[in-house]
Amino acid sequence: MTMTTTDPPAPAAALPFAFGGFTIPTGCRRIFITAELEPSSGDPRIQPTGFPDLGPVLYADPAEKHGLICLIESEASMANWLEAVCLENKYEGTLKSALAGLSYLKAQTGTGTNAVFKTASTLDGHRFASDFLAKGKAVFEPGASEITLAEHVKTSLGMAADGKTMPIARVPDVFPLVLGLDAMSLIHGFQVSNEQISFVGLRLPRALTASIVGLNCQRVTVPGIKFNVGQVESESGQAIFQKPRITAKRIEARFSIDAGLLSSLRLDTPSNAGAAAHQAARLKLLLALALWKVASFLDLLSVELSLRTECKLRLKRDDKGDVVPPKAKCEGGPIAEGGDFPFALIAAESFTGLISNAHLPADRSPLTLQFA
Repeated sequence: MTMTTTDPPAPAAALPFAFGGFTIPTGCRRIFITAELEPSSGDPRIQPTGFPDLGPVLYADPAEKHGLICLIESEASMANWLEAVCLENKYEGTLKSALAGLSYLKAQTGTGTNAVFKTASTLDGHRFASDFLAKGKAVFEPGASEITLAEHVKTSLGMAADGKTMPIARVPDVFPLVLGLDAMSLIHGFQVSNEQISFVGLRLPRALTASIVGLNCQRVTVPGIKFNVGQVESESGQAIFQKPRITAKRIEARFSIDAGLLSSLRLDTPSNAGAAAHQAARLKLLLALALWKVASFLDLLSVELSLRTECKLRLKRDDKGDVVPPKAKCEGGPIAEGGDFPFALIAAESFTGLISNAHLPADRSPLTLQFA
């Protein structure tokens, strides 16, 4: 179920919106970005994503234009890459300085010099809905008592103490709540479901999806060999095996930003007078984050990105050795013609004004959850 607020704010409140030389026009519902890639080593053989018993995923193009299409990097794997571009320290989940002030959660045991980092919402596969994070304690409101994250969610949404029921009219309130806990969950999707909260419906699909595909592909079988030499006694001996690879006439990185979904969310709780003062500013922040994630990933590809041992890709070069610019277009409302996507300018943009204008809860970059 895709959740939207029952009284969605008009996208015109935040659009048109310009960020890093790219403008999202009024009425835009979806932004499509495409970049052509090539193997950086010059070897056309590519190791796509796959599993030992299944191998690469190849399927016939339904439009019958591009022969066999191969999934080189899946949507789930690309989500991991798009989250990783935000991290300063991938082992502690800390964000880059450009994102200072953006909300996220960190979990630790002990305090001061005895503090031991456990996980963060930027690392945990279930984000702030993780069972582990749900049991962490913090002071969520000034002057309030320390409670668990699960208790804070239940209280904020008017849920029953057992987490099984809540007033259905309160469902849209989950979005500003999530924004104040882990803002990037609204871009990458979330589902609040753990041991303490079993109410069904507190979820959001990904607003940013991506994949890397090969077009007009052919399967290639590469031989491999494993053998043990002298130092360790082993009965495995020598093993000869096959390694599935592909070649592709064209490789594309494809990104889709669901601006319509983000525009439909209640991002700020209306006041008694009925206005949501920070709605437009918070929408701009989320749209900028989505654009910046795509641009930062493409910036890595401007030199080389190693997706796997034998899958090192870069942005395609033309005959002069110059990078072929990625293309972007907006759809919905007035359809804009596709133009160059200025990824280098966007990746260098600052979020200082956008984050401060969004008026996120203070001191949550990160908010530390404490465990005994």
